[in-house]
Amino acid sequence: MKRLILTLATCLSFPVSALADNIVCHDGWSIERHVTGSADSGFLSYVKDAGIIKLFHRGKLISEKRIQDIQQSVYQTGGAPLVNYEFDVDKNSFYILALDMSTQGVSGGEPDIKLWGTDVMGIDCILQGGAE
Repeated sequence: MKRLILTLATCLSFPVSALADNIVCHDGWSIERHVTGSADSGFLSYVKDAGIIKLFHRGKLISEKRIQDIQQSVYQTGGAPLVNYEFDVDKNSFYILALDMSTQGVSGGEPDIKLWGTDVMGIDCILQGGAE
């Protein structure tokens, strides 16, 4: 089931800017990203963000991970990446934040962001940049 959702998220989701600090989703979900630098991904010339990312539901911390451990990127044929953050909470639950940079276009618009997981199926999220 997890592999199916990962595949679906990659196909239907959207990447987010590395500068985003907070992401707010429907149904009380939110994500805080604290980017402190970058790390080599070991894949071509791709560089991952380094830092901490936290997943909350209605203000309760669900998962806290090192960004470089859970960030995955796949480049689409158009050149824009799909960035996924995979939170394994326990052996029976997981969440995937999927960000699609292809929706930004030349105007630099907002990426399309979705949260997938054990009990959420593609809920919409938005960026709230610059939060501390």
